[in-house]
Amino acid sequence: MTRRRGLSRTNNSFRAWPVRILGMLFCNVGIVLFVCFLLSGCEKETPPQPLPQESQEIVVEPETEVEEPKEEPVSEQKAEVEPSVPEQKTAEVPAAQQEVEEEPRPTPVVEAPKKPRQEIPGVAFTEKLIEVLDYELNGRFWGWRPNDLLVGRFTDNVNEFQLGVLEASRYTAIKLKESLTRFGDADAYDPHLVEAVNLLMNRADQFWFPSAESQYKAALEELRAFLNNLKKGRSRFYYRTDNLLSLVASYKDLLGNCHENLVKDEETDGSRVSHFRADNYFYYSQGVAHVMYEILKTVRVGFVVQLQTIDAVALMDKIVEDLGRASEFSPWLITNSDADDILANHRYNLSASISSALHNMSTMLRY
Repeated sequence: MTRRRGLSRTNNSFRAWPVRILGMLFCNVGIVLFVCFLLSGCEKETPPQPLPQESQEIVVEPETEVEEPKEEPVSEQKAEVEPSVPEQKTAEVPAAQQEVEEEPRPTPVVEAPKKPRQEIPGVAFTEKLIEVLDYELNGRFWGWRPNDLLVGRFTDNVNEFQLGVLEASRYTAIKLKESLTRFGDADAYDPHLVEAVNLLMNRADQFWFPSAESQYKAALEELRAFLNNLKKGRSRFYYRTDNLLSLVASYKDLLGNCHENLVKDEETDGSRVSHFRADNYFYYSQGVAHVMYEILKTVRVGFVVQLQTIDAVALMDKIVEDLGRASEFSPWLITNSDADDILANHRYNLSASISSALHNMSTMLRY
């Protein structure tokens, strides 16, 4: 029994060897497969290059499409860089030079509107004279007052101011006729200026047959006719030093008369200057100063070269300043008190500016 058991055991052991061998083979094969699996996995993880290569191969077509526009601007840039530089130097630069050369050509056309600064001599002077007189006839409310039967009796201050404007306009028109538009003593008077001066000499208080307004308006038409001839070159106006000094001397005489009326205390008959006469002197002098201020502002521009030759630019500026202050002085009520009274004497206040302008005119006439 024991022998059989031993034989059975040996037989069983012999029978188990193939199983063991197969098990070991399977184990080895499994180990080998596992190692190969690990190695294959490591090989797939270690090289990262194949993945982008495969992706690049997959995206070959879009890359070529993307590269084509990239290559085109590069080629265009090269084409632009290489040929454009000489082309700009050769073709475009002369065009720019032509444009630069053509720009100064239209500039005189652009600067043409600036020529009114160098306008025809005498145009601004005559226009200012017409403007000042035209305002008193047509621009002011109720027009010309000194010959009004009803309204003029209650507006004596405006009446006197207009009389001062008329007197200064007469002096200006006379000088325009006698010296400013004549080159020498042998030159004839301008016929329009002769007629204008004659019409301005009519009485300011004449009501009709003819009325003062109609005569002064006719004088304005003659001045406009002279202005038209001046623009067309048919009449002349001369910027000369002697003409300038002649006008200043004429203004000085008229302004001296105004200054005397402003500072005097008694009339020619020995009576004291009344309050009603004091405001008449005041507004008459202010009307004269107003016209001189407007005319001499124009003279300051037109006769600037002549003023520089006699070194009188500063004097003319001071004259214009004094006359402008006198023409703008407008108290609410004109009082005629004594110089040391508590109330003002407005004639004396106005005479300060008139006196300063007179002094500077006298200084200018010494040259």
